[in-house]
Amino acid sequence: MKKLLICMFLAVSSIAATPVYANDAHHQVVDNQKSYSAKGEVVTVDSALSKVKLKHDAITALKWPGMTMFFKVADKSLLDTVKTGDQVEFEFAKVDGGSPLITKIKPLK
Repeated sequence: MKKLLICMFLAVSSIAATPVYANDAHHQVVDNQKSYSAKGEVVTVDSALSKVKLKHDAITALKWPGMTMFFKVADKSLLDTVKTGDQVEFEFAKVDGGSPLITKIKPLK
């Protein structure tokens, strides 16, 4: 009986000591996040869907050639600073298994 109680105590203790990580739709895990910067041209701004279509230069760190693609933005207000045809520089984060997410964008002068 004593061994059973010790085993139960150890089992309960290990469950209580297990760390809890936020990993749901409201909390992105950013431990494996990397940030990249690039330049490009705004092709389309879609404020309703919080995304922007950019024709960007090659991003050598990711081995991406220059291409045209949509990027989601971390904050919808970032789209207020750019318009179609603008030459921009931008930073984006790429989380393992996720889409690139623009964290900064500004028109080039």
